Amino acid sequence: MDRSVDPLFSGRRLMLKAALAVTAVGLAVGAGVVVRRGLTDSGLSKDGRSVFRAMARGVVGMRLPDDVAERNRILDGYLTELEHALMNLPAAKRHQVSLVVGMLANAPTRYLASCRWRSWDEATDDEVREAMLRMREAGNLATDATFTVMRAVTSLNFFSSRQHWSLAGYPGPMPL
Repeated sequence: MDRSVDPLFSGRRLMLKAALAVTAVGLAVGAGVVVRRGLTDSGLSKDGRSVFRAMARGVVGMRLPDDVAERNRILDGYLTELEHALMNLPAAKRHQVSLVVGMLANAPTRYLASCRWRSWDEATDDEVREAMLRMREAGNLATDATFTVMRAVTSLNFFSSRQHWSLAGYPGPMPL
């Protein structure tokens, strides 16, 4: 069959179909980010906890104890403190953090940012570090900004807690 004269494959129709397909995919991905927010009105969402737990494992995981129960206790405490800190941010900043976390929680945008399709909960510490390395070395502003925000929020909140200072080898402030 000669497709050059087939109206189904004419240039304009093909471009229209391609534009509609791209729009549908964009809307679906965008809706996923909006639905999978990192923060709710009451605190971190389930997805937000998953993303921030993974980021903590990627940023400070080498300093966490090997004992699984102790490690989980420290990460749970960190998430509670982080949630408190995030909920005290101005509404506009909370919204921005929520969108970034939602992007990393949503599979298609997580893949675009980190080349990771499966959820963060399924990732090993090495896989999380590898995904973060990809984000850090990405050649685009959006992914670089995502990495910078997540690393900064994680580091600042984790090490601002006195309970975590010893994990960094910091004994605390010297007495005056």
